[in-house]
Amino acid sequence: MLERLARYVSIRSISREEGRLADTVTADLAAAGLHVERVGNNVWCESGDARRPRLLLNSHLDTVPPGSGWTGDPWTPRIDGDRLTGLGANDAKGCVVAMMEAVLRVQASLARGERLGGTIVLALTAEEELSGQGLGTIVPRLGPLDAALVGEPTSLVPMIAQRGLLVLKGRAAGRTAHPANTPPDQAANAIIAALRDIMRLAEFDWGPAHPLLGRTHANVTRIAGGVANNVIPDSCEFVVDVRTTPIESHAALVARLRAALDCELSVHSDRLVPVETRPDEPIVQACLRALPGAVPAGSPAMSDMVFLAGVPAVKIGPGDTRRSHTPDEYVLGSELAAGAAAFERMIREFLRST
Repeated sequence: MLERLARYVSIRSISREEGRLADTVTADLAAAGLHVERVGNNVWCESGDARRPRLLLNSHLDTVPPGSGWTGDPWTPRIDGDRLTGLGANDAKGCVVAMMEAVLRVQASLARGERLGGTIVLALTAEEELSGQGLGTIVPRLGPLDAALVGEPTSLVPMIAQRGLLVLKGRAAGRTAHPANTPPDQAANAIIAALRDIMRLAEFDWGPAHPLLGRTHANVTRIAGGVANNVIPDSCEFVVDVRTTPIESHAALVARLRAALDCELSVHSDRLVPVETRPDEPIVQACLRALPGAVPAGSPAMSDMVFLAGVPAVKIGPGDTRRSHTPDEYVLGSELAAGAAAFERMIREFLRST
């Protein structure tokens, strides 16, 4: 698995540039006797008994661009003992390799005459880091799905809930005037108006805490206003990044915010909703049987789990989320081995119990 991961890490696959890696993954799966389908840079195949239940295993081929601080070339994998360092090794090519290994092991057992009791759908997809032309665009092509495992580095902790993302734009209005002729207490200054609303956001009641995710929270990430040093601004705009929970819908939260703020508030993006899988779902119980002692948790980070509405899903995989998007990102061979074994057990536990 380390050798396969080293090959995959060496192939540049920044979001929207996954083509060469998709070619390689397609060839590797086809060489194992699997019939591979592809749309864009999304690759998928099936293994099993061609009947229900159907379990999706999904992870993503793309990476973010490398930031500063790398001590070597991000696309030249470095193996030091059990550690493989390279861009995407942890997020999420390690998960890709571990899922592939689990599926190939199952495929080998089928070739020996074993009956699986269901079907595995392995989908290795693009543009997860952008929420772009990836899993969300091919779900209808994958056929009916009864459950899903979404491969992300969670240290093999089963994540059954994740936050959503709501991006809002606020626009405060004022009136232009000359600063020399306008005392501050008489100015209709749009920047001051925007700052008042931003302070209201700091005191806003975001609602009760979710048991796994905590409270919804927000950060102002951009602000712009003014046209010249000597003109009181008549407009100021700011962007609010809101990380939501399943307790309140995006529409209801926006309505409450509009009532609390004076500015004009518009929705820039609300499609990435929070998701949650009930602990008693068969896929969650299969994960817990496969990983004795594991405790379901919630994930603050986004993933393609958001595109699986109506499909009970668990986000889980080898590696550590704290290494993602960092210089000298790495994964351990022991983590890959544990991940592949865990995925295989989850597959068998789910298909055996449903």
